[in-house]
Amino acid sequence: MPEGPETRRAADRLSNRIRDKELSRLRLPYPPISEFEGVLELACVKSVTSRGKALLIRFDNDLSLYCHSQLYGKWTVNKVSTEIRWNRSLRAEFIAEGYAVRLWSATDVEVIPTKDEESHPYIAKLGPDVLDETTSPDMIMSRLESPRFNGRSAASLMLDQSFVAGLGNYLRSEILHQAGVHPKTRPKDLDAERIHKWGSLTKSVSIRSYQSNGLTVSDELAGRRKDKGERRRSYRHSAFCRNGLDCHECGSTIERIRISGRRLDMCPSCQVM
Repeated sequence: MPEGPETRRAADRLSNRIRDKELSRLRLPYPPISEFEGVLELACVKSVTSRGKALLIRFDNDLSLYCHSQLYGKWTVNKVSTEIRWNRSLRAEFIAEGYAVRLWSATDVEVIPTKDEESHPYIAKLGPDVLDETTSPDMIMSRLESPRFNGRSAASLMLDQSFVAGLGNYLRSEILHQAGVHPKTRPKDLDAERIHKWGSLTKSVSIRSYQSNGLTVSDELAGRRKDKGERRRSYRHSAFCRNGLDCHECGSTIERIRISGRRLDMCPSCQVM
């Protein structure tokens, strides 16, 4: 499932192609939203943004297209002449200035009044967006220390979108590994220094991933690992998808565990309770 950084980058790509552009065609073949095709094809896209793992396209007629990609949804941006070779189902299509922006296979797609975005069932439950400028490390630390969250295990907390929106499986492994936090540790079991590191890395690792197209380690470290022959799925991270490989901090072998059916990669030496 795309996490916050991937969703924000998708929003950026869409914005570059359809925001404030004259649409030569708009199609909404997905039945739950097809009734809005006529009214939206006459509108202009005012902005494209993300909230957590949801993407919002806002029009100048005060309507918004809401989409959560979940496991199977995918946005693409191609030249109109590009031949698409797959069997995914088209949900929405925007054509502007020779480019096609398309949504495929998603099932959580709605058109809602822009003024009602904050009351949408998904958005209303979100905590602060990890990529938002107003979400500071201090704010995240405060939430870690709050009674609402400080008794939860780290593994559970990092997937709770009401804690911080936009975190998911790979960011969870990366942040906890780099902060040296064991997945079963609770915030209230940690001292102020470790809470500070956890909160700070929650912000910085997420921003790093957004700005670098998925890297959660430095360019220098990723380059060294790449030169050793590692695949991109492992050299771009410190722990996630590095199970069976060495920890770049201590040299121990990264292990994969499962918690509630979800994989989590960790270092048994760096992350102790």
